Amino acid sequence: MIDALDHIHRYVDDIHAAAAWYRQILGFHPDPAFRQWFEEGGPYVISCAAASLSLFPRRGHAPGPTIAFSTQATQLPALLNALRAQGVAYTVVDHALTWSIYFHDESANALEVTCHQYAAATAALATSA
Repeated sequence: MIDALDHIHRYVDDIHAAAAWYRQILGFHPDPAFRQWFEEGGPYVISCAAASLSLFPRRGHAPGPTIAFSTQATQLPALLNALRAQGVAYTVVDHALTWSIYFHDESANALEVTCHQYAAATAALATSA
């Protein structure tokens, strides 16, 4: 059902200082594919090779990451069915570039499953509503 680790949310005090730190120490750079999200108030996405971080302002968030996995659009209905069958509360969010399903594990750790196949995910989610 899961293809890969997609990104990790990091809640930081200063987004630009954090981005500079990750650039200088680990070689991360802004991901231009997600620049518009940041300009519209979303996360600042930085990447290095296949690793990505979404930097969010801390604003009351307790330290700790949200781990995001990626999946194919064809897997979204099965994921939703599994969540429903186990009684797991979830939220589906249309990011207008990707689709994400947010939920928590049994220990209240935040998880996200995201799909970058926007058009296919839109169709898959419409049929599994």
